[in-house]
Amino acid sequence: MTPTKPPAHHHYPDEELHNVDVAHEGGDINVRLIMMSVVALFAVGVLSALAMLGLFTVLNSQAATRDAQVSPLVIPDEQPPAPRLQTNEPAGLMKFRHKEDQTLLNYGWVDEKGGIAHIPIDEAKKKLLERGLPTRATAAEGVLGTHAAAMGMSSSGRSIRVPREQ
Repeated sequence: MTPTKPPAHHHYPDEELHNVDVAHEGGDINVRLIMMSVVALFAVGVLSALAMLGLFTVLNSQAATRDAQVSPLVIPDEQPPAPRLQTNEPAGLMKFRHKEDQTLLNYGWVDEKGGIAHIPIDEAKKKLLERGLPTRATAAEGVLGTHAAAMGMSSSGRSIRVPREQ
């Protein structure tokens, strides 16, 4: 009876793939010793974690017994003086945005006695486009300002001739 070969998954026979110069001995590695080392290392890790858990439990119980007892006369709702830090930033931001939206999107009074009101921002933009920006009524256009560059210098540092007024 001849031994049957397992089906080859490659196109070359085993003899051609075997390299005589590259080999190892069966005694080069002790698999049992490596597995025992892995198990021992895992056991040391688990024991260390359990020891730390026990230590923290003991330390927490000692800290709890040494904590000062809170007097029943203390008022728990007492707040420190202002300004205080925010405790819920997202809710504060939502409240601020809601307040700003109410101011920007609705009509309302700024100073009712003085007759100053605010209008929605879109309405204010439309009125600004219709009426334009306010200007001074007493401005004398030919008198104000100068037509020469300041100090006779351009922005690049080159000299500019400034005609002298006579």
